[in-house]
Amino acid sequence: MSKFLFFSLAKHQSKYFKRLLEAPELSGAVRLSVDMPWPRIVDMARVIRRLNWSQLIEDKCQERQVKAKYAGIFYQLLLRLELLFIALRAQALLDQEQPQVLVLWNGSHRYCQILLALLPAGTRTAFFENGLLPNTTTFDPQGVNFRNSVPRDAEFYRRYAEHVAQSPEEAIELVPRKPRVEGLQPIELPKQYVFMPFQDDRDTQVRLFSPWIKNMRELFALGELIQAKTGLTVVFKEHPSSRESYPELHQRCHASLLFANGNSTQELIESSLFVVTLNSTVGLESLLLGRPLLTLGQAFFNIPGVVMHADSAAQMLDIVAAFPEWPVHPELRNGFLHYLKHQYCVPGSWQQADDAHVHEVATRMLHLVDKDG
Repeated sequence: MSKFLFFSLAKHQSKYFKRLLEAPELSGAVRLSVDMPWPRIVDMARVIRRLNWSQLIEDKCQERQVKAKYAGIFYQLLLRLELLFIALRAQALLDQEQPQVLVLWNGSHRYCQILLALLPAGTRTAFFENGLLPNTTTFDPQGVNFRNSVPRDAEFYRRYAEHVAQSPEEAIELVPRKPRVEGLQPIELPKQYVFMPFQDDRDTQVRLFSPWIKNMRELFALGELIQAKTGLTVVFKEHPSSRESYPELHQRCHASLLFANGNSTQELIESSLFVVTLNSTVGLESLLLGRPLLTLGQAFFNIPGVVMHADSAAQMLDIVAAFPEWPVHPELRNGFLHYLKHQYCVPGSWQQADDAHVHEVATRMLHLVDKDG
């Protein structure tokens, strides 16, 4: 029996998972989707009952629609057959390995969702992702991003801050993201502006956790609304990894509505009045750099007193109009960031997993099975 079953969908995931299994405390196996056993017809009935077919199909079709790919009836029929085939193989894999803990990267992929739906009662889970803070890795037994286990209660961070000695804040230098297009020239930034960073329309943060803004064209329209109603200058920056281009949005720009794709994100955050985001990493970086933050989507850092949050355009305008008299508190923000750094995040990036990093992850993983006694 494998105590830990690491399910991998990519080469870099397999490499990292195998590195973790070098820890003498851990035992288990790394399996790719191609490694799953062949399906067994005898499992058909129980597999069909366990899966939320409509949700799996809806999520995949939505992903294809965002990518402007066909997602009609013929595709949905083929998708059902693929999902059934994978589900039967996943069931055979779980029966073969009988893990105490299923380990996934992110967990939003349909193959991961199938495995999670088929898990026997009592099987624990662990999820990995890129770190929330520079030079860290995310490890969470519950999920990642909005689904993670980070407490959302402001009182938790108020109590936490009272009982933890916080060292003076260190200067933060963000890790720049490599853009898809090189050679973009920075612009001269206005003296005062609101920063609204774009996200990738294809990313799960937008597709799954943005209930009322479906894409960056809608976000741009909200920026236009802020500028028109308040007179504030709004500066946008396209996501450096996005495959989408927005020539029609650039044509709608003017002196108080600008794109700054060549400027560094850190500069754009630090020089802004405040930042408006759906739920991006830039939002968390804004907190790290001490800038006020307004979120429009579902984010794990939507904590009263740490950020402002709007669920509609009207609410967004009311909050913007109230700036700078926002009810946010530095002690809550600092308690939240201290908790992330010293309690939640695993020190060290997964890309350069040294022995200390592997030992820390192994300790946290063993804690999961130790809960079973």
